[in-house]
Amino acid sequence: MHTYRLLFFLFSITLSGVVSAQSNKPVGGHFGVKVGANFTQIAISGASQNIPKRALEPHLGVMYRYRYNRLVVQPEALLSVRGGTFQQEVAGSTTGARTTNGVSYYYASLPILLGFIPTEGLTIQAGPEFSYALNAGQTGGPGAKSDFGIAAGVHYDFLDMLNKFSLHIRYVHGLTNISPEATAIYNNRNLQIALVYNIFPNKKKK
Repeated sequence: MHTYRLLFFLFSITLSGVVSAQSNKPVGGHFGVKVGANFTQIAISGASQNIPKRALEPHLGVMYRYRYNRLVVQPEALLSVRGGTFQQEVAGSTTGARTTNGVSYYYASLPILLGFIPTEGLTIQAGPEFSYALNAGQTGGPGAKSDFGIAAGVHYDFLDMLNKFSLHIRYVHGLTNISPEATAIYNNRNLQIALVYNIFPNKKKK
C-alpha cells in the first residue's frame, strides 16, 4: 500500500512540472483527460470450475505527455473496471447448460509509458503498469490487492480541426496472480481503447 501511495505522489509531482508546449512541438508537454472501454477477461490456469469470458467495462483518467524530439514519456492515473464473466457447467445437466456470473474488479492504476514517434502523429508506447484493487478480498473481487502488468500500444493524434483529440489503443498483460481460489491462477488480460482530450497550454504572446 505504501508503494502505491509513493507512486501516486511521484506522479502528482510530475504533473506539476508542465511545460508550455504542444504535443506537435519537438520539445514540451501537456495534460490530457481520457475515457474509454476495457475489453477485459481473466486468464485462468490450474483447477477451477470457472470458464472465463470477455466483458466490456469502462475506464477514465488523466495523463501527462512530455515529448523530447521523437521520444515520449507518458505517466497516467486511471480508474478502471476489469474482470469479465465466469461460466460454470450446471451439475447433472445432460445438455451442457451453463450459468453465467459477472465479476467486477475495481482498480486504481498508474501506467508509466515510454514512446517513440516513427512518423508525426503516431507514437508506439510500452511500459509497466502498477494497479491497486479497490475491492480486493470482497465478494466478486480479486484475491490480491496489487497487480503488476506490462502495457503496450499506440497513441494517435488527430489533425486539423480535431487536433485536441487523440486515440489510445493498448493491451495490458497482467503478471500477478489475483486469484481468490487456492487451486487456480488468475491473470488480468485487458484491451483498452480510449479517446483523449488534450489540454494544451496557452501560447505566450509575443
